[in-house]
Amino acid sequence: MLTITQHNFTIFITSLLLFHDCNCAPPDSTLLPIYTPHSKKQQQIAKPSIFLIESIIEFREAYNTWPISKQEFIAKKTKYKEAFIDFPYLNIQFKIKDNDNMTFYFTEHIKDEQRYEKTQRIDLNSYGGEVKFYKENGKFVWKIRMY
Repeated sequence: MLTITQHNFTIFITSLLLFHDCNCAPPDSTLLPIYTPHSKKQQQIAKPSIFLIESIIEFREAYNTWPISKQEFIAKKTKYKEAFIDFPYLNIQFKIKDNDNMTFYFTEHIKDEQRYEKTQRIDLNSYGGEVKFYKENGKFVWKIRMY
């Protein structure tokens, strides 16, 4: 014969109330992000071209200001427009700190966007990065950092 004590009954009811509204089913796998590993060679290929980076420095030296946007940059010279040919990133941003320091951000690589269109899943290891420009010993230098 099974006897239920008040203590056991209370624990049972409390458990039911706590886990009743809990959605303990595994999440839909189509909503989970993906992680695509990239080799060092793939990261190197995804970096902006040296021609583009040198064009940004040339723009700064020629006009004594950093570009504010891609549109302003490519409107100044055909050479600057050519620097963006085959540039694989859809989102760019110029963040100007002062006259000698600027950071150029680039995200949303074309390959990542195509993968998203195909799978409808965000890649946690998507291509992107930044180029920091600064003045050192009277000359503009830069460093690339990929995310």
